[in-house]
Amino acid sequence: PASRSASHSQRESLSSFPLSSRTAARASDDPTHMAGKDPKALREHFQGLLSAKKAGDLPIEREPLFINANTIPLDGFKFLAEKHIRACPVINDDLKIIGTLDLRDSCGFICQLFVEAQQKEGKKGSFVSQGTRQKIALEDMNVTGVAQKRQFTTFPPDTSLLEVALALATGSHIVGILGGPESQGCLSRVVTQGILLKFVAPELENLKIPVKAVMTSPAVSLKWNDPALKGFELMATKGISSIAIVEETGQIIHNMSASDVRLYFGVDGSEGDKDLTQEMEDYLAKKSAGNAKSKARAPISVCKEGDDLHNVVTKLVKTGYHRVWVVKDKKPVGVLSLTDVFKKLVTNEKDDNCCIL
Repeated sequence: PASRSASHSQRESLSSFPLSSRTAARASDDPTHMAGKDPKALREHFQGLLSAKKAGDLPIEREPLFINANTIPLDGFKFLAEKHIRACPVINDDLKIIGTLDLRDSCGFICQLFVEAQQKEGKKGSFVSQGTRQKIALEDMNVTGVAQKRQFTTFPPDTSLLEVALALATGSHIVGILGGPESQGCLSRVVTQGILLKFVAPELENLKIPVKAVMTSPAVSLKWNDPALKGFELMATKGISSIAIVEETGQIIHNMSASDVRLYFGVDGSEGDKDLTQEMEDYLAKKSAGNAKSKARAPISVCKEGDDLHNVVTKLVKTGYHRVWVVKDKKPVGVLSLTDVFKKLVTNEKDDNCCIL
């Protein structure tokens, strides 16, 4: 978490956006006032704010982390899980960054490991082919192959934040800012979706958008008594990062995400649980309980379609969550992710479903 002084300085720097002064915000021709008539004005306003700031203005929350290209896939994914990060640049012996290792790719990988173990015991494996992009051969000696399939994009410090946001809106969880030592692949910092969102979140207060205009729907869900393997399979085959777990009536009771591979690998001193035949309810309960007998449930972040985007984004920034489930009568109807926020505000997609409050 950023220190109080850092947060304060960020608010001060954000208030210095040339298009975002309090006087301009009250002006009759401000884009936020026009948004009710023309949703595109809202996006153009936000793009203007991002264009006025540079990548080098972003805070350095910690020194860049790297995974060596010679690391075997199992150890690479365990590193991500132990560090509680979604992705990490991969660097070779020449100190060149060759790509990104992403926790999303671990979902298919652990399914393959599980099915292979089952087959050795004479049991039938059920893993569905993921396709070529996320497929990781178990015989791969290192992470080079899978990392090269996810480009690691870098920017000079004087690049506008709009370009950085565009990269984070189109599939990348992380990007790099140059200006660092050669020993760090010339990186000064690694920027995540969360870091950038935290930096620009105060500006969203002036942009009155309902969650419905930004969320992804329908929600992808599985039943509470489906096996854990099915959840990891589904994330691998669909290329998604999360699934809503629902009970008999369709009400959401758990959030399953790619980060739950930590349960399989075992981190923070805990022993990994390799039994993916367990029901979702039992497997995911261990996130908060830490043992197989407890039925405790981890808290789920939810909102409604009509909620104000700024309030929901504030919740994401405060909690560090990457998504919030959109519910109606406690049943998931969609999901709002960090990617959704950036995609809606910085890319030129259609506004057909944009409802301005």
